[in-house]
Amino acid sequence: MRNTKRRLLHNRNIELKGYVRDDDLFELEAKLIDTKNYEFHNHERGLIKINDPIHQMKIKLLVDGDLFIIDAEAETINSPYSICKNANENFKKIIGLQIKSGWKREVSKLIGGTNGCTHITELLSSLATAAFQTIYPYKSKQNKTNDIKKISQTSNEKPLLLNTCHAFNPNSEVVKRLWPKWYNS
Repeated sequence: MRNTKRRLLHNRNIELKGYVRDDDLFELEAKLIDTKNYEFHNHERGLIKINDPIHQMKIKLLVDGDLFIIDAEAETINSPYSICKNANENFKKIIGLQIKSGWKREVSKLIGGTNGCTHITELLSSLATAAFQTIYPYKSKQNKTNDIKKISQTSNEKPLLLNTCHAFNPNSEVVKRLWPKWYNS
């Protein structure tokens, strides 16, 4: 890109955190804040000042070690419309789902479109990644190994990471090395 002068108009901050609890379950949290670098009028909230959140939302998931959703809690702190918070309870519909290949599609079926909040739903995609980044390394550490292969080979079930990204394509050298049984030449 050319080095042309620019000015900030919009800023979105997303924070993701993963915790292990004393009961060996995992809590995953995502927070989103959208701000503008200019003042504008919102017909429900009035004047929105520079850096005041237009969107401020969070979602927490309680997940087990196999990535099944045990509980989900969404919160809308700031939004352009007061009605937005009414979608928060719909996020309970994902309880029972497993974070695995097809996660975004399943979430979209349950809380996509007018059933949910676009911004909180977007956070769920990032939380899926945070779940893997939180849980797999922790389980590796508990098993005294840094080997993802060992975790996924503890059963005959298809590895949860299979088909989730380019590296875990069944035709990849990574899959050939980690899970030869699931490798497609």
